[in-house]
Amino acid sequence: MFAQTIQCKICGFDAEMFGAVDFSQNCPRVPLPATGVQVPYYRCANCKFLFTNLCDNWTQDEFGEKIYNDDYAIVDPDFSSKRPLELAEHFARLMQARKGALRLLDYGGGTGVFAQDMCARGFEAVSYDPFHDSDLAPSGEERFELLHCSEVIEHSPDPRAFVADMVRRMAEESAVYLSTALQPPDIEQIRLGWWYVGPRNGHISLFSQESLSMLWTEHGFNFGCYDLFTHVAWRGQPPCLPALVGA
Repeated sequence: MFAQTIQCKICGFDAEMFGAVDFSQNCPRVPLPATGVQVPYYRCANCKFLFTNLCDNWTQDEFGEKIYNDDYAIVDPDFSSKRPLELAEHFARLMQARKGALRLLDYGGGTGVFAQDMCARGFEAVSYDPFHDSDLAPSGEERFELLHCSEVIEHSPDPRAFVADMVRRMAEESAVYLSTALQPPDIEQIRLGWWYVGPRNGHISLFSQESLSMLWTEHGFNFGCYDLFTHVAWRGQPPCLPALVGA
């Protein structure tokens, strides 16, 4: 039996039970055999953060065994190559004016395909991901003007710690180009039928604009959204900022 109310991981207010789905539910809705494991999702009454506590105590090995295993490509076939290459093409155009002057970090960059393609396009780029090895890993002390983080933060069971680690890697004047789907206006009606609710994909932290903004403003960052999927956070006036806010 699930608790009906738990504490929001972002703002600390009460988060009420929003529903539960089988662990097999995935974003493209590929029909997989039911696992019998029910995944509860809670939604905060204050910041509207939508999340599950199922994975809060999982180790990195457990995430690898249960989510990021050999079958992950079934529920996210674009992860390994297609999506990072498309992202690199777009981002290279966006940051063209900073080519040769910018060194960027792809945070949560998988196997490093995005960073490799950015390097092939004449940029300096490195990649960090706790679940995947890359030949382009950064040094632990390096600080960056720009971080790229595409469809990663929704995989974190502790988004406040996730953002704190990103901030630790950022220069005093810096920015992050962030993509994750925000809850749609009709989330109260569609509830866990929203396509982005997919525990089998590792989508365990699902944001409202309010909750995502809170994560950055508590570190002194400005925050803005292009749309329901693409966002930017920044502090100071990093040289990359005009290209980002003009995107």
